[in-house]
Amino acid sequence: MNPQLYKLRVLYTIIVFFFLVNQWINAQKVGLVLSGGGAPGIAHIGVLKALEENDIPVDYITSTSIGAIVGGMYAIGMTPDEMIRFLKSEDFKRMENSETATADQYTYFKADSKAEIIGFDIDPTHLSDLQLPTNLITPHEMNYAFVPLCAQATALCRNNFDSLFVPFRCVASDVYTKKVVIFSRGNLSDAIRASMTFPFMFKPLEINNRLLYDGGIYNNFPTDVMRTDFSPDYMIGSVVAYNPPKADKRDIGMQLQNMIIHPTNYFISSSDGLLLNFDLKKFDTFDFSKIDELVKIGYDSTMANMEEIKTQVSRRMPQKDLTEKRAKFRNRFSKLDFGEVTIEGIDDNEKPYIEKFFQKEKNTLTQKDFKKAYYKLISDNRFIEIIPRPHFNDTTGKFDIKLNVEKYNPLKISFGGNISSVISNQAFIGLTYQTLTKWAQTSYIDGQIGKIYNSFSCGTRIELPTAINSYMKLNLVTHRFEFEPDKISQHESYGSLSVGFPFLTKAKLELGASYGALIDYYNTDVNNATGEDKSSFIIYNAFCRIERNCLNSLMYPTKGSDFSTSIHYFNGNESFYSSTNTQLNFNYKQNAWWQFKLKSDRYFSISTHFTLGTYAELVYSTRKLIQNYTESILQTQAFQPTPYTLTTFNKAFRTNQFSAIGLKPIYNFTNQFHLRTEVYCFVPFQTITRNADNSAGYSKLFSKQFMVECALVYNFKLASSAVFANYNCNTWNVGVNIGILLFKPKFTE
Repeated sequence: MNPQLYKLRVLYTIIVFFFLVNQWINAQKVGLVLSGGGAPGIAHIGVLKALEENDIPVDYITSTSIGAIVGGMYAIGMTPDEMIRFLKSEDFKRMENSETATADQYTYFKADSKAEIIGFDIDPTHLSDLQLPTNLITPHEMNYAFVPLCAQATALCRNNFDSLFVPFRCVASDVYTKKVVIFSRGNLSDAIRASMTFPFMFKPLEINNRLLYDGGIYNNFPTDVMRTDFSPDYMIGSVVAYNPPKADKRDIGMQLQNMIIHPTNYFISSSDGLLLNFDLKKFDTFDFSKIDELVKIGYDSTMANMEEIKTQVSRRMPQKDLTEKRAKFRNRFSKLDFGEVTIEGIDDNEKPYIEKFFQKEKNTLTQKDFKKAYYKLISDNRFIEIIPRPHFNDTTGKFDIKLNVEKYNPLKISFGGNISSVISNQAFIGLTYQTLTKWAQTSYIDGQIGKIYNSFSCGTRIELPTAINSYMKLNLVTHRFEFEPDKISQHESYGSLSVGFPFLTKAKLELGASYGALIDYYNTDVNNATGEDKSSFIIYNAFCRIERNCLNSLMYPTKGSDFSTSIHYFNGNESFYSSTNTQLNFNYKQNAWWQFKLKSDRYFSISTHFTLGTYAELVYSTRKLIQNYTESILQTQAFQPTPYTLTTFNKAFRTNQFSAIGLKPIYNFTNQFHLRTEVYCFVPFQTITRNADNSAGYSKLFSKQFMVECALVYNFKLASSAVFANYNCNTWNVGVNIGILLFKPKFTE
């Protein structure tokens, strides 16, 4: 044979061989399609885990909603076990429940607590334009969590999702144009956030002037995107959802689903690949607590079909090679340091207030520095949402941050209160006006009305443009307590002026003075049903207070802590009028005393379901007993650790000096639903007693009183409900309570 011809044949054979091998290799590309479906989508992780353990490659991922979260984490190089640990972490639980960690709460920046349940912000130039809440879950935790999760991978792939560890797509929905939006480029965290933004649960995400919602509205199983963008030889589909059934006329929730969600074709033909379809209807859409069970379902179902997968997919990706590839990808991540911080969404006059949070001594903000500044900022109730969007700067080697800031309208109207079978029924209404400049200020007017308590208050807080954070606050309060059947009425009107500073970073220090008029009406003679005595006080007060409050509920907390300590100096005059004996009347008796108070309320997580709360309170006052016994009791400090005790006048738990401790075992059925028992021991240094002439005296030292309460509680996002029973002083009380019960502080508190 001609040597030249032989060489040509050999060369041709080699070329054909490599062409066929190349075709064979390309034909073995595997695409994984992950559906939406809420928390049951955790089963997707089990699918990935089974594929990895059997060396089945995953070359492409397309996904929706929860599938976008799982697929996105896999696409940035996380292992299935790392994803499981992330979903079990406290960070994810807080993200899921829109709770800020105790360590990330800054009391200085928080507004004073109110009995507000729901608020509506209004643009003063368009008073008829009432802004209704658009979401149940506050996205602050989520917005920060996606920065360390996605920023480095986004930078490494240069915003091109084809260059991730696994090429990735996810879909969102533009409800205005009624179209699917496919993310193949851009900020990965924005893409995942948009894909999982379930209507009414989360705020829509605005990207390129489009409001985007959950991709599952129009395409909950994007096999079409997989075919169009990647054309794999073999598809594996993981489906954890189903099309909603026809709604019953009485089922408003299902009616909304029928209106919002378009039917999806959950199908892959046998010639295209394999469909893994799970029956997960027993799992709640927003319950992320059953992680291991869901992962196992996904894993077991995939393993049951593994022989078929291996028959169809001959190519293998050994775990050793996959681990090396993953490590090589992640080792190229840039260090997460931050450079320039720019602010969008507000005008130039408002930006200096935010910029001071991100001031840096050097040219770099570490991740810890940025996190601290971000959480300080979201503690301020001026902002609806703050979205940090990092962009890698090739010149500096740092991540520049664009903060997209959405603030509330200046005017806000709030409603709240409490409904109860045995304690105070209250209604609350408030009006708040806020401005944002270097002299950022918040002004308010509040009112409460009820059988036991009525109040009107107004005030303002002005942030001072000083080198360190500081504010000046003015409050004016007038309120009245009515205690029946004791026939006691307490009226207080006072004003206070204070300045506040951060203290030890996360607490606040407040220095101030107040001036008030206090009037008490009561019966001195218990046998006189009609007579009414009157005590009047004109008092001024100088005080120093330190506090840190990071409890997760105003009424029935299960997490966090509340610590406060204060010292007061009081001085003023007292007047007394007797309805039965005018010889006892007097005017302008001088009173001066010191008062120290310390309170600690802390909650410790013992296990998944068990929490232990501890309570301690110490009060020491040098105030002398007032001549009249009833007035002496009225003007002492009261021990009121539970909502019920706020509404009662109980002589046994009032004195000038006392200590008290409490234990609160809590069993958590879910994050919102729990059973709590509270046991308190109250120890007055001396108990105030009534003498024969109705004057006040002291009894023996260190007597004891006990208080017990048991409650079945459901903490909603906005309020609390409880069925409770309590026992103190040989008396049982049983009732139901719904709402928020909160009074303005008394002058001496």
